[in-house]
Amino acid sequence: MEFKTAAAIVAGMLLSATAHAVPIVNTNVRPVALGATAAGEQSLQTVLDNVFGAGAVSAANDQSAAGLWGSATSSATTIPTLIIEQTSGASSQKFGMWFGTDTSNIYTVDLFFGGAVGGSTTLQQSAVGIGIGNGQMIISAGPTFQSQCGTQVNCGLFSNALINPTSFGFYFATGAGKTAYSIDSMNLGGATDFLAFQGGTSTNWIFAFEDGTDNDFQDMAVKVESITVPEPGSLALLGLALAGAVAVSRRKSRQD
Repeated sequence: MEFKTAAAIVAGMLLSATAHAVPIVNTNVRPVALGATAAGEQSLQTVLDNVFGAGAVSAANDQSAAGLWGSATSSATTIPTLIIEQTSGASSQKFGMWFGTDTSNIYTVDLFFGGAVGGSTTLQQSAVGIGIGNGQMIISAGPTFQSQCGTQVNCGLFSNALINPTSFGFYFATGAGKTAYSIDSMNLGGATDFLAFQGGTSTNWIFAFEDGTDNDFQDMAVKVESITVPEPGSLALLGLALAGAVAVSRRKSRQD
């Protein structure tokens, strides 16, 4: 009897903890309307034209609803490159990656610090080299002299059980305390502060962020190479595997 009572208490504690863990669900609905570009700044369309070629990707019509990505290479390596920053908070804002499956347990890693710079040529752009494995992530300065550890790039080795090379998102943190995540449901009020654009069928993407309310989405633009959207089929197989494990566990319990 005492064993059953203790088991019931433990089960209740687990259920209570689960109740407070809200699963992260991709609520992204695209496209969204773009606001006007401020005088003297490049429009989001101009940024996309410079990266992918004139007319290849439409800022208004080619917005992807994706919010999670995985590595497209066997070595689990990706290279984010800062394309442009057009905001007064450039010196204090950050760009990074997040891992996790529910709102109560998210692990974030900054990639670019406020000292990172964008520009019209490769030598003027900060870049990050990343290697991701299960539970570990290494960040190094990219191939240009501009990418300096500590001031522009968050170099180092990071370890956490949530780090997963097949499932990660991105975020943009402003100096004013706002964080814009790649999934709208994670943002305050479910706001859309992030747009994703894929270069055709390639594994190259542009991420465009909004730091305020004018919805021009060119306050920070980052190109990320060698990433792909996880196929729904793999997630379905994972769900079936979990369901099978539960069924086996129940059968064993009944037999016992």
